[in-house]
Amino acid sequence: MKIVTASTFEQQEYVKEKITYFFDSLFPFFFSKNYAIDLENFGVLSIEGVEEYSLKEILEVTAALQTLQSLLECISDRVGDPKHSKQFDRNTKILEKHSIYFPLRYDDFLSTSDKEALSLMGKPENQWIL
Repeated sequence: MKIVTASTFEQQEYVKEKITYFFDSLFPFFFSKNYAIDLENFGVLSIEGVEEYSLKEILEVTAALQTLQSLLECISDRVGDPKHSKQFDRNTKILEKHSIYFPLRYDDFLSTSDKEALSLMGKPENQWIL
């Protein structure tokens, strides 16, 4: 007999909040607003059936999203390292294993981080610029 523990409502909501954070805060930093909307419309990071995830599955998805978030925030702070590419790929594969579509590669974010000056989400050069 095998016992499978179901995920909790709070864990499911946390995953949904993480995905919302990607679209509201991370993607607009790297891509235009229209492109971020297109990503959402194409089903990127779509989590159908999150209510069906077991405890193990929801924890794997949560850890993968948190890791991807940290790596993308490192790139946005200009501390991104090409060595992080392997971690990025590993965590996108975890998402794919759970049928969460994430077609973007680490390099896709590196090439757009130079456009920070054009982004509304970019950090100002000093504290006096609003």
